[in-house]
Amino acid sequence: MSVGTKIYKLMKQKSVSQETLASNLGVSQKAIHDIISGKTQKIDFLFMHKLCDFFDVDFNFFIEKPKLKQINKDSSTGYLADSQNFNLSEKLIEQYEERIKELKETIAELKSKK
Repeated sequence: MSVGTKIYKLMKQKSVSQETLASNLGVSQKAIHDIISGKTQKIDFLFMHKLCDFFDVDFNFFIEKPKLKQINKDSSTGYLADSQNFNLSEKLIEQYEERIKELKETIAELKSKK
């Protein structure tokens, strides 16, 4: 679900108009409309902070989480990410772990030279 859709749902739940939200956040009604409609994709952190304060929600509410689905294949069960973000995260973790290993080896070498 997009940030704009989540904002729209919060507005509907709290009975807040675009004009009221815009006024409270210090932006134009058009800016709110463009975010909700998906026309504006990039939203700055200050705006998001104000939005979270206004609706009293945590920032994580707006962050997309990878959807996991269960698969069964040859009697084995596992979970796969339904998004490439999960795969990217796994690759980054592997790279960080490899880099940490390299740094530990470098530190051990330097200590042995003392």
